[in-house]
Amino acid sequence: MITNWFNQEYTAAFLDKVRKKLKGWRIDLVWDRASSHRGPAMREALESTRIHVHWLPPYSPEMNAAEYWIRWAKETMSFNYCWPDRTTLVRSFNGFVVSMSKRVDEILRRCVPDMHGFSCL
Repeated sequence: MITNWFNQEYTAAFLDKVRKKLKGWRIDLVWDRASSHRGPAMREALESTRIHVHWLPPYSPEMNAAEYWIRWAKETMSFNYCWPDRTTLVRSFNGFVVSMSKRVDEILRRCVPDMHGFSCL
């Protein structure tokens, strides 16, 4: 599913797609408070898909693993570098994403936030 912009409708459609792929599984989402994650369309989608949401506290990017991953991707692909064109940048980004399956230990070291007071066990 490719979209140029996230909104409640696209996010709800994504949740429906995830639920269809993972029938019978309990799905827990950890979400920030982005506008595409809130509102009537999202409440309805979450109820219909039976997906459980755990909300991050407001203004807490240090608890969001995606923030660490995004910073890592930017460091790897764009610090002190200007891409000649969009196609080359996209190709590089796709290569970075594919390389993640071979770097599980590094992902856990770099991207799992230090959740003070929470246990990962």
